[in-house]
Amino acid sequence: MTNGSAGLGWVEKLLALWIFLCIVIGLGLGRYLPEFSQNLGIGIPIGLFLMIYPAMTKIELGELREALKSRRQVGVIVFFNYAVNPFLLYALGWIFFENILPALGLIAPDTARYLWTGLILLGVAPCIAMVLVWTDLARGNGPLGIVLMAWNSIIQVFTTPFYIALLVGTYIAIDIVQIGQSVFLYLGLPLLFGIITRREVIRRKGREWLNTKLIPRFNTLQLLALLFTMVVMFSLRGGVILDDPNLIWQMAIPVVLFFFLLYNLVYFTTRRMGYNYEDSATMGFHCTGRNFELAIAIALTAFASIPMVAVSTVVGPLIEIPVMLALVWLSLRRRDRILQKERAGKNAQET
Repeated sequence: MTNGSAGLGWVEKLLALWIFLCIVIGLGLGRYLPEFSQNLGIGIPIGLFLMIYPAMTKIELGELREALKSRRQVGVIVFFNYAVNPFLLYALGWIFFENILPALGLIAPDTARYLWTGLILLGVAPCIAMVLVWTDLARGNGPLGIVLMAWNSIIQVFTTPFYIALLVGTYIAIDIVQIGQSVFLYLGLPLLFGIITRREVIRRKGREWLNTKLIPRFNTLQLLALLFTMVVMFSLRGGVILDDPNLIWQMAIPVVLFFFLLYNLVYFTTRRMGYNYEDSATMGFHCTGRNFELAIAIALTAFASIPMVAVSTVVGPLIEIPVMLALVWLSLRRRDRILQKERAGKNAQET
């Protein structure tokens, strides 16, 4: 995760492996050292904050003025992220967790609704961190990606509590005040501290030092915080998966379907609108990637009494990372075909 084009480092490339290892460690601690695991619980709020804060240091409010020149692109991601995505994941949850899986006897109705809740939490907020990596790997429009991330970071502060109340509140009694507090603590405050950090570092050290020194270190801090949070979370609540390991594939079905459906819908829609590959791929990733850090934070705080909700949100990144890498590969294949057609057209004109 960088502002430049460094791509994925070895830590990010193997993130799915690290997540799996942290789940195993957490489950082991919870099973064999339960008292030690309970003492680790105090680290969850710190870990959640440090997962989100580093991403916010990439945002400069002044970039929003530049975004006014990209109003159509911003309009596209606002439409898909806030008028389509939450309802698409809600619909997929309704299809699989309210109907198909319970009807086939593959999941208990109560369990299905808790997984449905986790799915909705993954859907209400777009990604504001790893999405820059996917855009970079797919050779997308990096500057446009930063602008879109800035908009998403600010908009979701206000929309997340609304969508959770609207969608989850239809079948589970929720405390909207508590959800609002979670969004403020784990999105609003990191945004504020991130903007202040960026401004002060640039003033004291310069923009180059921020981009080449601080942000790479923050990227590592973010991943370490994510991994630490997962160890703690599974040591405290991982017994849910040990009791029912089928939760992983049950969550994977709608999540994988969502990623492939949405990315291709956004990509081909924007291509039909006349955008080039770089812009279309960028908008596709910014509409597809999910803010699983915020989903985990809300699940751990606002739904603390329902461990299965928190576990379902953690399964999200375990699925998302390999799927997004597959979408990067698919995008690069499309890019190669476009370049081949362009070269063939130039050769035809020259002859």
